[in-house]
Amino acid sequence: MPDYLIYGLLVLCVMPPLVPNSWLLVSAGAMAADGRLPLALVLLVVSGAAIIGDLLVYRSTRRFGGPVLRRLRRKRRRAALLDWASVRVRRHGIPFIIGIRFLPTGRFVGAVAAGLVDFRLGRFLVASGVAEAVWASYSIGVGLLGGIAAGGPFTGALLGMAISGAVAALTGGAQWLAVRRRRRAAAARADAWACRPEPTV
Repeated sequence: MPDYLIYGLLVLCVMPPLVPNSWLLVSAGAMAADGRLPLALVLLVVSGAAIIGDLLVYRSTRRFGGPVLRRLRRKRRRAALLDWASVRVRRHGIPFIIGIRFLPTGRFVGAVAAGLVDFRLGRFLVASGVAEAVWASYSIGVGLLGGIAAGGPFTGALLGMAISGAVAALTGGAQWLAVRRRRRAAAARADAWACRPEPTV
């Protein structure tokens, strides 16, 4: 496949959020390790496409906030996640937008929440730039290290995807445990409130 088609495929798979692209990024890193692609250009294309995608989600939410919010609130869990993210974007700003990028669906949720609370564009671009640069370096770096260790792009991509999958499983498991712990704490507080004795008059 010609190099320009690889870059075009990277842009198409990275720019929109919620599109599975780990296999492609790891493969690009393995090809960079093999000398097929220049590493700096791959990093620039991937991080740049992701920032543009973040900006499109952010601007679309600011422009069409009402319809977007109504659609996302059709499911209780999604509405709760969006409310949680919106509160933390207001409270923590840039660090939260950077951090949530590395959770499942966090890229989309962070951009939507920032748009809904009218987070300033300049600050959002700073957060997106840092988050996507770190994410691109990690994703491509896994493939790069796999390619160097395995000595070939194909085997390196397989090794890189195995490492990436293990990290994703650990991250998802940690998020699931955190959500479960919050639910148990909320249920305990509700039970304690329900068992509170009625005040005597």
